[in-house]
Amino acid sequence: MINLTQLQPRLEAQIALLGYELLALERASQNGQDTLRLYVDHLQAKDPKKKVNLEDCVKVHESLMAWMDVEFPNVREQWGLEISSPGMERPLVKPDHFLRFAGRLIRVQTTRPINGQKKFKGWIGSLTPTEFSIEEDGQIKTIPFNLIDKAKLAPFDEASTPPPKHFQGRITALPQAETETSLGEA
Repeated sequence: MINLTQLQPRLEAQIALLGYELLALERASQNGQDTLRLYVDHLQAKDPKKKVNLEDCVKVHESLMAWMDVEFPNVREQWGLEISSPGMERPLVKPDHFLRFAGRLIRVQTTRPINGQKKFKGWIGSLTPTEFSIEEDGQIKTIPFNLIDKAKLAPFDEASTPPPKHFQGRITALPQAETETSLGEA
């Protein structure tokens, strides 16, 4: 079986050489074929309007196929490879992603309950290097980055969710040095 924890840093480095960022890596199985699904975005894409398109996915796929044939031939023999854009419900996996999308509505699931709650839907507010806050139903809730199981944008719910009362402006920088901690396998 493939160890995604060992493979992920190597994939991240290789994808970065192409000018992209690996957002998430997941295993999938369809019709008996095991597949590695990689979600990529433009490296340090500060412009939320800059989207990954089909040409980007093809570029990453072709480059990784050749690289994996040399570096990880056993993986290539046993697994298919799929490259995808992050989509509208983009995963958020690093503190910088939360900063980039500050003020947007997100869904978060934690690895363990915080005040009895594991699932959250709220507007991204303030950030520190170790945690962020959201406004959910008019209440401010703080979530440590190390407790996040999954986090993603919730664009389809923004129109029907009351706007935040406490967070008015967008955050432009983390108060201290950003950590590069991944939020786990997707």
